[in-house]
Amino acid sequence: MKKIFFAVFIIGSGLLNAQSLEKAPGDSIPWELRKQAFIYNTAKMFSDPVVARTALYNLLSENPGNVALYDSLAILYLQYNQNASAALVAQQALQLDPQNQFAMEIAATGFDKLGAKDRALNNYEKLYLANGDINTLYKVSFLQFELKRYAEAGTSLDIIIEDPQSESITIRFPTADGNGQDVPLKVAAHRVKAMIIQDKGDVEGAKAKYLEVLGMHPGFQIVQQQLRELTKPKSGE
Repeated sequence: MKKIFFAVFIIGSGLLNAQSLEKAPGDSIPWELRKQAFIYNTAKMFSDPVVARTALYNLLSENPGNVALYDSLAILYLQYNQNASAALVAQQALQLDPQNQFAMEIAATGFDKLGAKDRALNNYEKLYLANGDINTLYKVSFLQFELKRYAEAGTSLDIIIEDPQSESITIRFPTADGNGQDVPLKVAAHRVKAMIIQDKGDVEGAKAKYLEVLGMHPGFQIVQQQLRELTKPKSGE
């Protein structure tokens, strides 16, 4: 019961006020825990991550098995680009609850930002097995590509492309004007296929694939740039 209370208390968006610190009739939540939760929420409201983090550690000292508290701590670290801490806290949450999809994603994101691609991929693969989401599979495929696991990446991309949802789901890519550009996931998957071909050294094959992608989505700026870079004469030619 107490675990459910803190899951709502910490993760939820509602802030505590002074009256909420008063012990309600029949409330079994200890005063110190209510106080630390109040400090956490108030520190979050005033953008003070250090105080918020300290309050979470105080709460954890009384509730070491509370997964919701680890989730809150991990996302707080991630929000302030403390990626190593975010990943490690998420790993601890997964030890307590191996099916914690929230922690899987934080661990994967944290390790990816740290450049630990293998560990990021491991967590994204677990997440995809748990949620079956092709957005997650796209992240899996891109990491497989970066790790030069081309066959695995190709299989993942084929699954995405064959899924009807990939035509309606979009991914935002950066643009020159800074506004970004929404592109269907299916088109984005074909772009990664072109990148794999290029990475293997097949320049002509990559050109043909990039042109195919532009045929699907004219004006796809990042692909236009990749094609320009690919066809640009080398220095000295």
